[in-house]
Amino acid sequence: MGNQIDINPQTLLNAAAGLDKDVRPDMDELNGRFANSYHIEAPGWGVGLSPFEAMYNMVGDYHLKNLQAASEAISAVAAGLRKTVDNYNLAEKANVEMFLAPAPDAESWGAGWVDTGIVRTFHTWPASLLGATSEVIAVATQLAFIGIGVATAAMAPDYLAAPIAATLLVSNGFSMVACSRELADIASTLETGVKAKFDSFANSATGGWVDDSVVEYREVIAELSGEIAQAIKVIGAMSSVLASVFALLTTFWFAFLAFTGPFFITVLELTISAIGPQAAFIEPLLQAIGALAAASWLTAVGTVVGLIGAGIAVLASVVKEFTGMQTFDKQGDSTPDVRQIKIAWHSS
Repeated sequence: MGNQIDINPQTLLNAAAGLDKDVRPDMDELNGRFANSYHIEAPGWGVGLSPFEAMYNMVGDYHLKNLQAASEAISAVAAGLRKTVDNYNLAEKANVEMFLAPAPDAESWGAGWVDTGIVRTFHTWPASLLGATSEVIAVATQLAFIGIGVATAAMAPDYLAAPIAATLLVSNGFSMVACSRELADIASTLETGVKAKFDSFANSATGGWVDDSVVEYREVIAELSGEIAQAIKVIGAMSSVLASVFALLTTFWFAFLAFTGPFFITVLELTISAIGPQAAFIEPLLQAIGALAAASWLTAVGTVVGLIGAGIAVLASVVKEFTGMQTFDKQGDSTPDVRQIKIAWHSS
């Protein structure tokens, strides 16, 4: 360590003021938006996709807590800069050394289930859908066509597997689109606004700072900036995953809706005509086309689930380290990485 620190006190104080008055409020605002934007309203991704939604929720929860810790860290850096100036003015030998206060553990995969839309359908119903008429209509439309599918199965029993499988994919597409757009905007603002300003203010403090302590300070800033950058990538990936899930589910439902009505009419006409001698021929035909249609839709549901599972795997790969179902962090202890950054440097 150098024996004598040399700084420009006003430069450090200006940087501290910028971090406290400009960067921290913007970060807090984005954290509030993020907290309210990544959960999908009931019935969420649907019963069949709830395991993937739980994983998605866990990723969101971890990075929300990490960004909330980053807000505190920004203020801690500002306070450290002021302490460095105080130490310099008093010509005392002291260190700037702080840790952020402990926080609750990040959400586990199991806890992520509680936040899935299908579970919240029951513990927030009907409040979760009040005032969301378009969403109710969309979900109601899906359920109505499943009802038509069940009615079709009453005449062609082998078709029953199809509407049952489709039930697993009843989801809230409107909420997915809204959340995807909001997350994309949050990621963009976090990158071009908050992170850019943090880097600018934090790095401006090093002007005229001559001492080994500036190296330690830069390491702290680089690590914190890196955590924010990672959150930007993950939030952007969450937005992309939601857009992909919506696109896949929309394709499935358009196809299912387009098929269900005409198929019901076809089965109904065959059933009506199954009278007298024709019954011996038509009944096996109903069984055959019911089984064939059911097999096709079971395959379609499986394809959708498989593709969405692949999308979640991509989301998991965006984070720095994936060590099982419970953590995404470096230490593997479910504690946000920012809370484990030692906001510390020698000030003299």
